[in-house]
Amino acid sequence: MIFRSHRGGVYYTPENTMPAFRAALAQKFEQIETDPQYTKDGVIVLMHDSTINRTCRHDDGSVIGQPMRVCDMTYAELLKYDAGIHKGVQFKGTRVPKLEELLELLDGTDVLLDLDKKITAEEIESMLDLVKRYNVKVEFSCADTARIQKILSILPDAWINYDGKNTEEDLREIAALVPRERLSVWVYLDKPNFAWLTDRDKASPELCARVKKYAALGIANVNCAEDVREAMLMGADIIEV
Repeated sequence: MIFRSHRGGVYYTPENTMPAFRAALAQKFEQIETDPQYTKDGVIVLMHDSTINRTCRHDDGSVIGQPMRVCDMTYAELLKYDAGIHKGVQFKGTRVPKLEELLELLDGTDVLLDLDKKITAEEIESMLDLVKRYNVKVEFSCADTARIQKILSILPDAWINYDGKNTEEDLREIAALVPRERLSVWVYLDKPNFAWLTDRDKASPELCARVKKYAALGIANVNCAEDVREAMLMGADIIEV
């Protein structure tokens, strides 16, 4: 059983920050998931939302009033805001990190880094070029074959985290592109916090059995010990917490 840390850690540390990633390493997580996106001046930073408002504050801890989008801010402008204080004063002074900082932290380790798909296939080449500079195992989230093919054309040995259509035909097509040992397919536990889930994405015994014929089974939206037990009963190979 492999455990993956969601956004580095979202419960006790400020998500997608260096304190979260260091904590995930200290807790011996075998995989770390994060969300790269571009600033206005082309710096790849780690932030889940399109805006900084939910996870960032002014340096005095006050809420940022007006919505501020990452893509409209330069990296220097982004550094003016505190990305940790909303989780506690012990994280005061934390800044939104660059992807490069996390790659440096993981360089030479056995941790698999999963990069979510906020950067489109059309804009992904500079991120792939950055990844190639480091000795880090990297997995890329994909929901379609075009993105997979673009990534593999540049990084032939890349790991793929697939969360797209999961019919038998779809899975067979994906498995023809990516060797089983580098492919995981993800579904989600059907819990109230994921009310938007379509039936296609909901973990069920039938879907999980189908996935396991072609790839490692990843199960996400796991939020407590009972959820972990449910995911294990579904046959999960990887659990994201």
